[in-house]
Amino acid sequence: MGKIKSFFKNYFRYIFVFVLVFLIYEVFAYGITYGDPICNYGFSYAIRHGQIPYSDFNTISTPLYAFVMSIGLFIFDNYLMFIIEQSILVTIMFYFLYKMYDKKAYIVLLSLILFGFYGLLPTYNFMCFLMMVVLLYLEKFHNKKDLLVGVFIGLAILSKHTIGVFFVIPSVVFYFKDFKRLFRRGLGALIPGSIFIIYLLYTGSFIDFINLCFGGLLDFGKSNGNLFNIWFYLTIGFWIVMIINLIRNRKDITNWYLVFSIMFAVPIFDAVHFWMFFGGFVLMMISYLNTKYDNYLCNLSIILIITLCIMNYRMGSMYKPRMMKKIDRFNYTLNDSYSYDVDLKLEVFLKKYDNPLILSYYKMFHDISHGKKLDYFSVPMYGNFGYDGLNKMIKKIDNMHDRYIIIDNSSYKREDKFDQFVKEFSKHVIDTCEKVDSKYGFDIYYKK
Repeated sequence: MGKIKSFFKNYFRYIFVFVLVFLIYEVFAYGITYGDPICNYGFSYAIRHGQIPYSDFNTISTPLYAFVMSIGLFIFDNYLMFIIEQSILVTIMFYFLYKMYDKKAYIVLLSLILFGFYGLLPTYNFMCFLMMVVLLYLEKFHNKKDLLVGVFIGLAILSKHTIGVFFVIPSVVFYFKDFKRLFRRGLGALIPGSIFIIYLLYTGSFIDFINLCFGGLLDFGKSNGNLFNIWFYLTIGFWIVMIINLIRNRKDITNWYLVFSIMFAVPIFDAVHFWMFFGGFVLMMISYLNTKYDNYLCNLSIILIITLCIMNYRMGSMYKPRMMKKIDRFNYTLNDSYSYDVDLKLEVFLKKYDNPLILSYYKMFHDISHGKKLDYFSVPMYGNFGYDGLNKMIKKIDNMHDRYIIIDNSSYKREDKFDQFVKEFSKHVIDTCEKVDSKYGFDIYYKK
């Protein structure tokens, strides 16, 4: 009995977090797992089926998350496994948070699920956030293990290079006069980095990687930046507070990491990316909370988390969620009834026309559910095609012959200033191809 009590005392909180987060993805906030999470699942799905990132399909970030999440798919090739793996990663993050902040860790978890659960989205952004949390832990409790710190800086870069590269700066600022420590940290970062470069060279994908992850940044920022909206002003406001705190406590190296969490919001400045940055803000401010209120804040956070889960599910139930039993690899996943019915109707066209090109925000979803290999149209978002990618992709369409193309009007006609779907593809098809059918909100064109 004593061993059982000891087990629950030490591990119950982690079991609770795992179950709670899993239910958030699967039930309470099932709607957030569409869009970017499915794209990230698609990257892991493609790797599991032998495709090579950058050469065979377009992803604009370093691929640590995709490779890690592909491991479970070798056991069970289903979106459910992807969600289980993501729930494990969130639990690992919570473990390090609890080691650092004890019961205040629940406040950080609450901050990530406020207003839409966006801070928990299963994407490479979360993997980079997790690496940042591990780095904070190492700097607090194992600061002298420079090689290990360097390894995790390298893993942060391999999670998302446009954010992780800034985690090099704290070490440079603190140890630029201590060459040995700086060298060990640099050596540690080079270990995962070198393995990745060898992989790129071995697979012949190095040039494609440079094109997509660096050349495409010019198109990405230009097409997706949404300055001067509410999220921009909130980000700048919170960041100013963080800068002031950094100036007052510049000898704390963890503050330097957290200041660079602003890169989670740049350059899109929308609700989805804001909440990852907000998590960094909470991590910086949490040390100012009086410890005598820890139990109260812990209990309040748990109550608020559960309340948000219930409220979100009740709102989602208005859309009559259904298990997508007839959709392969997503048959254990909820979706609203309307979207599920649309997916089933699209099956009519997919069976009628041989290997059509689908121009839709949800093309990745259809590629995966039909067991197809991914291609550069699987993520039809601005900035996802490398330098001058839009023109290159239109040329790909021009070079297609004897091919049916399905246009999803819900994607093409949607009006949203944060929408990243490349409508120029659909417009070009409409202008240059012959329309042969239209039904269920889909238009079918034939490319001679």
